[in-house]
Amino acid sequence: MAKRLSVIRAARLAGVTRAELQSQIKRGELPSFDGTIGVEDLMALYPTTRLTDDRALERVEQIKADALGKDIAGRNLPDPRVLAQRLSILGQKLTRARQQAEHYAGALESLEARLREMEKRDDDATRAVVQDIKLALQSALHQDRVEGYASGANADGGVWMSVMAPQVRLVPDDHEFLVEGADTVLEAALRAGLSIAYGCSNGNCGECKARIVSGDVREVRPHDFVINELERARGFSLLCSVAPVTDLVIEVGVARSPDQIAVQSIDALVREIQRPAPHVCLLKVQTPRTRRLRFLGGQYARVIADDGAVEARLPLANCPCDDRNLVFHIAEDRDDPFARYCFERMRKGDPLAIEAPFGDFVIGDDEERPLVFLACDTGFAPIKSLIEHVIALDRIQGMHLIWLATGTVGHYQGNLCRSWEDALDHFHYRPLRINAASDPQNWSAVLTGSLARLERPEARDYYIAGPGHFADLARAALRKLGVPEEQCRSQVIPPVG
Repeated sequence: MAKRLSVIRAARLAGVTRAELQSQIKRGELPSFDGTIGVEDLMALYPTTRLTDDRALERVEQIKADALGKDIAGRNLPDPRVLAQRLSILGQKLTRARQQAEHYAGALESLEARLREMEKRDDDATRAVVQDIKLALQSALHQDRVEGYASGANADGGVWMSVMAPQVRLVPDDHEFLVEGADTVLEAALRAGLSIAYGCSNGNCGECKARIVSGDVREVRPHDFVINELERARGFSLLCSVAPVTDLVIEVGVARSPDQIAVQSIDALVREIQRPAPHVCLLKVQTPRTRRLRFLGGQYARVIADDGAVEARLPLANCPCDDRNLVFHIAEDRDDPFARYCFERMRKGDPLAIEAPFGDFVIGDDEERPLVFLACDTGFAPIKSLIEHVIALDRIQGMHLIWLATGTVGHYQGNLCRSWEDALDHFHYRPLRINAASDPQNWSAVLTGSLARLERPEARDYYIAGPGHFADLARAALRKLGVPEEQCRSQVIPPVG
């Protein structure tokens, strides 16, 4: 029987994104059955796949790690107890497979002996049938050995992945992700860009309690929240405290839209203030371990400083998968009290009050078209959050980023954008510059000219972030190119609300 893999595991083995494999399936270039792909079919489409040395995939994983502010090397191995349990289960499966193989081998030997007896008969017709059966058996056994040699690396890779990275499927929404290293189920879900319900992520609140429909888990983190015996018997666990021993199916909802996430109030501290350009500061804020912010990429927060004396509405500039380390981009503005406070008086360790999330500038749950991101100056902040969220989701195949910068701000994270372009096959970055005081017609001409270079602009979805006049000009340019209004979303900077 041919070995079959889920799409997420097949993508990992081939070193491509799930979106690419799903596109191949839709075009009929890759056969699939009930959500699985045959190893032989995968190898036929990607014959030069290298399981353990896919540098492009490593670069993508490093981008995710950078977005999380974590080191991949620090989470390579699962908890030793979990790993021992996985290996024990694998050993039991191997024992059963060997017993089954021995049974089949004995049956084949008996069949061969019976065929030899039949071959001794004088009946020519019987001998001819027997010889045909023997030839068919020999051919099938030989073919099995050849396919085994050809697909051995991928088959072994599938076994290795089942031990090192079990697969989790969330129902009823049917999202899938892998749990790698020492991650808990909750950490792996967030790393995959999925916003499931949780609160403290520290085993205290019980918000991440969910039912394990199938598969086995082991508690790897202590928790104070008590799950009663009846709930345990029904399969409930705290996702922040368990790691999978086997592949899992879990009954838990995933937030699909902003209205499914409640506004949270959190007291946080300034962790770091960076100045990537003379007139821009990156404000890095850390929440308490027991109070993390749940949000979707592209949303914004109300940030209150100096004991309530100054406040601002600021887009979140980080991936939702890093729920504790929040990032805000602030342009210098002498007329803005909050910006003045950030540039002149704010220090590491200062307290901040955060209320969030707000806004509906988020990736649509049913998004399938290629994406185009249009940013102006610090409008790059929510765009960065969206891009990192898309990378974590591993869902969209094509992305273009067009970043228009005025003289005072510039492309203050241009190197990051170029690293995305280098690491991701379907990501394209185009920096543009214009004088802030330039005539609106010049802005329109620059935008229209850049957008016109896109292939089939009407077949893409657009996310626009920047000053109000920039958003208006971008929408007007897209209308001229025949892009329907419903394929455009925009976020004015600063957010109004």
